[in-house]
Amino acid sequence: MNETLYRKGKDINMNIKVNLLRILAIVCCLILGAGSPAFGQSFNDLKEVPPPAEELNEADIQTIIPSLQTTGSTAADENYILGATDIVEISVMRHPEVSGVYEINSEGKIQYEFVGDVYVNEMTKKQVAGLITNRLKEYIVDPQVTVKVTGYNSKVVYVVGEVYRPGKIFMRGNTITVREALMQAGLPMLTGVTKKSRLITPSESGKGEKRRVDVYALLYEGDLRENYVMNPGDVLYIPPTFLTKTMRALLPVTEPIGNAAGTAGTITTGF
Repeated sequence: MNETLYRKGKDINMNIKVNLLRILAIVCCLILGAGSPAFGQSFNDLKEVPPPAEELNEADIQTIIPSLQTTGSTAADENYILGATDIVEISVMRHPEVSGVYEINSEGKIQYEFVGDVYVNEMTKKQVAGLITNRLKEYIVDPQVTVKVTGYNSKVVYVVGEVYRPGKIFMRGNTITVREALMQAGLPMLTGVTKKSRLITPSESGKGEKRRVDVYALLYEGDLRENYVMNPGDVLYIPPTFLTKTMRALLPVTEPIGNAAGTAGTITTGF
């Protein structure tokens, strides 16, 4: 019994020491970074994000995003340039035998009944409808052709960093705005520097174009000057604050110590 109490007291002391070490490490990092201008700016940005964003969960995001996306997608769909992996639905009135859904292959072609392979890459759906109509006139009298895009897969932009859902954003038009991309990525997190985000246009020369974007002003102050147009392949990066980077750097050090202390606390003598 005495030995068990001794071990429990020893474990409590160990936990206190571990917590003190964690606090000391965080304080040291804050002191070292306090003199840096980046620290002050990052911390200010962290405080300036509206409080409601902190309470967002996945269900909230799914509810908010449809209401915040901009209108005008119909016009964008009409002018959408088709590319490889896009999926189109071709309907011919009164002729279901030549109607169907087709994926554009890597060569930019669809395998269409009666006609064979049809090259549709870099065409709009209106142009594809006209091309199919002309081909079908050899077999059908006055064909009425309708083309719909059912899968938008060929054009993507990337939103990475401190957002709720980083990754690919599939475009339903030839371009997309920063605001629309952020809505689909689930909005910035509190851990991001929203005033110093970056829009990056990759280049094969290795020197991509970089532009600073004030996401905070765009989303929360209505400054549409920051609503840049993104082209396929562009990357929007929301960097983490200094405090966020510090905490993530400390985590690999403090987590094993905490786990070890927790394991030691479960040891009993059996008496």
